[in-house]
Amino acid sequence: MKQQIYLSICLLSIGFLAGCGEPEEEITETVAPIPTVSPTITPTPIAITSPIPVPSSSSSPIPVKIPPTKPISIVPIPKSIYPTPTPVAIRVPPEPVKTKAIIKQEPVSKLNIPTDPAQQITPVGIGVAKIGMTLRELKQQVGAKVEFSIKASFMEGFDAIAVTKAGIVQYYIPYPSGTTFTEDDRIQHLMTDNPNYRTEKGVGPGTSIQQATSVYGRATLSLSKENETYEFISFTQHPTGLGFRPKPPKDRDITGDYPESNDEYLKTQKYDPQAAIGQISVSCADDQCDRELDPEQSGNIQGVAVPQ
Repeated sequence: MKQQIYLSICLLSIGFLAGCGEPEEEITETVAPIPTVSPTITPTPIAITSPIPVPSSSSSPIPVKIPPTKPISIVPIPKSIYPTPTPVAIRVPPEPVKTKAIIKQEPVSKLNIPTDPAQQITPVGIGVAKIGMTLRELKQQVGAKVEFSIKASFMEGFDAIAVTKAGIVQYYIPYPSGTTFTEDDRIQHLMTDNPNYRTEKGVGPGTSIQQATSVYGRATLSLSKENETYEFISFTQHPTGLGFRPKPPKDRDITGDYPESNDEYLKTQKYDPQAAIGQISVSCADDQCDRELDPEQSGNIQGVAVPQ
């Protein structure tokens, strides 16, 4: 009976013991606790297919990081595989350069405008000498230091009285040849070639024709075939009462370059660029002169009555 009970107890203890029989002695051992380490699990990358973006004008490009690369040594490429030739000096004869002379008119500011009335040329006189006054009155104006001398054949058809101061002729008083000029005769013509006398615009003897055109306009030269000494200048803005005669350059008898023509009087606007004004004359109007003169002679003195 006791054996049956023992067997039943063994069978009940199968779930707790390895086998039936006498239980083994339990061995107790002290073991230090092992720290628990959470393992790091690297997730496996999963390839996800994304739609390809469509480029648009407004979208900005996505910056891409480019891994740095090692610098590459660049060998300079020569410009030419051929050596540079040594320059050789070659003597070339110079070619003649054809230039056209450009004549520039001097500015008006360079004209010497007179400030002393005694050296001014006006439509009524030269200095203190005035058209209409007698020779006696003129002598009283200038004083005893001024000399008056007769110059015969001053120009064709005219003699003249030279008014001289300190050995320099200031101006002339022309009158018809073959006549006398007394102290009671009135002055009808005056002429000067002294560069100290100038018009209110600063034009006087010695002023270039080119420079005179800057204040009086374009110049036209006229010449009489019968007497080539009568060469005159007229301007588009010619001052009233004044006559201008040119002074030809050296080695020339006349100043203008006149065209071939059968006309008695020739005119031109072409002249030597070095030509200057030689004389300036002042004459009274025909109705103001006491002494009657031949119209042609009056025109030669005045310089403005020559047929145009």
